[in-house]
Amino acid sequence: MSQPLFGTGLLTLTPNLTAPVTPTVVAVLQDISLDVSYKVVDLIGNLQVAVDKAKADLKVSGKFKTGYFAGGLIQAILAGSTSAVGSVQPIVSEQFTLAGATYTTSKGALTVSDLGVFDTTANKFLTRVTSAPATGQYSFTEATGVYLFNATDNTHIIQVSYSYTAAAVGTTISLTNQMMGANTTFGMRLFNNYAAAAAGANIASASGILLPVVTIPKLSLAFKNSGFMEKSVDFECSANAAGQVATIWTGN
Repeated sequence: MSQPLFGTGLLTLTPNLTAPVTPTVVAVLQDISLDVSYKVVDLIGNLQVAVDKAKADLKVSGKFKTGYFAGGLIQAILAGSTSAVGSVQPIVSEQFTLAGATYTTSKGALTVSDLGVFDTTANKFLTRVTSAPATGQYSFTEATGVYLFNATDNTHIIQVSYSYTAAAVGTTISLTNQMMGANTTFGMRLFNNYAAAAAGANIASASGILLPVVTIPKLSLAFKNSGFMEKSVDFECSANAAGQVATIWTGN
């Protein structure tokens, strides 16, 4: 009896490094596909149709998509990257009524960078200058989180946007320029535990795929206006030291 499968199942990636290595579970797995293709070489003589065909190169590759923006998976994929606790967070709009031609952000010295200033009273964006701002201008000091304005703009309702350091929130991933050939390979495992009831028989055995050596050549992050971010990962397989390319388990 053939075995039906439903859903995406469980996917894990384990870097092929010295044990023990922590597997990374690909959370919110939206879909995954595996393609097996051969290059076919034709033997053609003086006639139009080949008289023989032979399989040459074998390529095992695929793609999976996930809806989570997971730092651990991104860092694992980016060969040569490092990670640390902490991140930079945005304050999209901090609003106040200007007084004394100065304003200190609520994050103060944690402020990292200015992301723009909008004067809601004058209905316009202000122009940043190095110092001594005129009407419609401002200056900013990252080290203190202090904005300076012109006194003629006092009483205006101002909105500032900026980013700040969150030392205990999230993960910072840093990727530096690597030597050619730098790579991290993974062992990829996919299991599907769907239990089907077909023709009165309950098929409950899991099916699975093991790809012992996987290289990831492409990571795509798609942010959508009215949808969840979608992370798409392409992968290609090669043989391990024992010549194994893939192991497939079926439930029947």
